[in-house]
Amino acid sequence: MKTFVFSVKSPKVEDFEIIIEILANQTFEEFFNALKQAIGFNDNELASFYLCNSVWKPIKEIVLIDMGQEDNEEDKALIMAKTKINIIEDPHQKLLFVYDYIKNHEFNIELIKIKDSDPNTKYPHIVKKIGKYMETLTPPIPSSILINEQIADDTSDEDEDENEEMIEVIDEPTNQINDDEDIPSKEDETDEHFYEDLADMDYDENEDERPIDDDLLI
Repeated sequence: MKTFVFSVKSPKVEDFEIIIEILANQTFEEFFNALKQAIGFNDNELASFYLCNSVWKPIKEIVLIDMGQEDNEEDKALIMAKTKINIIEDPHQKLLFVYDYIKNHEFNIELIKIKDSDPNTKYPHIVKKIGKYMETLTPPIPSSILINEQIADDTSDEDEDENEEMIEVIDEPTNQINDDEDIPSKEDETDEHFYEDLADMDYDENEDERPIDDDLLI
């Protein structure tokens, strides 16, 4: 049985490569599962292989799931589970592997050798893996960015403290007034003088009403 040896690289991540061997009679679905595990994908997303020409132009698509979008038989995509590796005839065949159509993880695959299989080897077989795709693609946040964010947070807290102090100063005179103290109003002062004047008026009126002495009459 012949074994196909492929080199898998990422245009997004330098120094990343996987060398994988797979039997000619194994399917592209088995190829997909081996690549998914080797690259480090843990979710379940749609994916496709594309058979390409010498300048990486896609010619034929091999899909994980048949979406049934093409009516023309020639344009219909092949299904991974039903398509074997031995459909490849070019000894230097190029393929494009796309995982997750939203995030669009792309990998360039090249057939680098065809050799006899080893009866003691379980295929697909990862011969070599260089680099880590997922960790390189999503690097940790640099410490300088974290420090700048901390400085911005501290500055914001200081501004809030200053605003609170200004509010306390504005409210301070009002807070010094004792709520239990009675503050005399102008209305109270007016009422007090009014009653004094009224008493004087009553006294004068009483004087006018006293009986007249008969001796004073002519």
